[in-house]
This record gives sequence, structure tokens and C-alpha cells, in this order.
Amino acid sequence: MVSENRALVLFDVDGTLIRTEGASRHSRAFRAAFERVFGAECRFASGMHGMTDLQIFVALGQSMGVADGRLRDLAREACRTMVEIYSVPVETDGSYVALPGAQATLEMLVRRQTVLGLVTGNDPEIARDKLASAGLAHFFPFGAFGTEAEDRSALPPLAIARAEALVGHPIERSRVFVVGDTPRDIACALDNGCRAVGVATGHFSADMLAGAGAELVLPDLLEVEPLLRLLDTSAGK
Repeated sequence: MVSENRALVLFDVDGTLIRTEGASRHSRAFRAAFERVFGAECRFASGMHGMTDLQIFVALGQSMGVADGRLRDLAREACRTMVEIYSVPVETDGSYVALPGAQATLEMLVRRQTVLGLVTGNDPEIARDKLASAGLAHFFPFGAFGTEAEDRSALPPLAIARAEALVGHPIERSRVFVVGDTPRDIACALDNGCRAVGVATGHFSADMLAGAGAELVLPDLLEVEPLLRLLDTSAGK
């Protein structure tokens, strides 16, 4: 019998579960889509780590002075165009590989009957391709994605609703954990009354993630025992 008190763990993708070796196919598709739809060179700004794809298109359009009335329609068109471009690989594209400990951690969580999902800034097709390339896609039957909302904090409720539909009962927010490598991952958890777990395998240090409010910060997914203890402790709350 499956317990109705199972934890729900929602993972970010880039920098948390996988990394890019070589040139990023996603970045290539994003830049090309922006230039095709907005008619200007794509220039990423600092501080965009953890933003959703849709949010980045909007922010870049705003920096160009695109009128608000057109901005979000253009951003959504750019998201669709990005997926079309991404779907056709080129020889210069790099590869996506699982970060150390990612697969073993996910296998361990599955054995513990943990519900696994995604909260990622990526488009769903791109996220699934990255995870499939890294051999991790089969762990995640659902998620919330970066073309579904401009603000990352709008994604956890979508993922939780999909998890509840999957398991057939409500899930307490005290049993929902968001795992990610940026302060925006931490913020989207806290904004929704969820538990925030940082993994310092991206662009932000453990101190930065703790300062953003993470309840637990792991140096990487090779050291997963603290996360398992946190899941066990939360079961009694």
C-alpha cells in the first residue's frame, strides 16, 4: 500500500540535475528565436539565472523598449519559435549530461516512494529532451515549465496540482520540497509555502543559497543524506 504522506520533490533542471558540455543547443535556439521574432541581437544580461524562458524574452523585449501591448505576444511567439529551432540539432551543439549523484539520488527517492516532478524555467519539450539526453527523463511524469508562466513563483502551484491529480489526494505544502541551484528556485518555494533546498552546483555558492532562505543547502547531489533526513523529519509535521 502506498502512503498518502509521501513527500513531493520538485527539481530544477539546469545546474541542478544536468550540465551542458560544449555549446548549448538551448541557448542557440533562444538567441535565434529572439533575433527572428524581435528583429534584434539577443544580449543576455547578468542576473537572469533562474528566470523562466518566457520571462527572459519579456525582459529582453522591455530592454529594447517594445510596447507592453505587443511584448507578451511577441515573447510567446519567440517561445514557440525557440522550440522549432531547438528541434533541429546542428553539428556544433554540445551535449547534456547528468551531474554527479543525480541519477543515484533520483533512484533513491523513487525507492522511498517519493513523488518526483519538475519546476524549471525551460520549455517542456526542451526540458524533456535535456533530461532524456542525460538518462533522467523517466523519473519525471509531470512538471511545471518556463513557458507556462512569466514568474517562476507561479510554477510550484501548477506542479503541485499535477502531482495531486497523479496521486489522487491533496499534498500538504510542508511535504513539498523545491530543489534548485539559484536564489529564484529558493524564492519560488518560499513564496508558495514550500520547503526550499539549494544545491551549489550552479552559479551560486552555498552561502548565497542559504542567504536566499534555503532550509538546506547541499554541495552537490553526491551528498544526499541530509535531504533524506529532512524528508523523514518532515513526515512527522
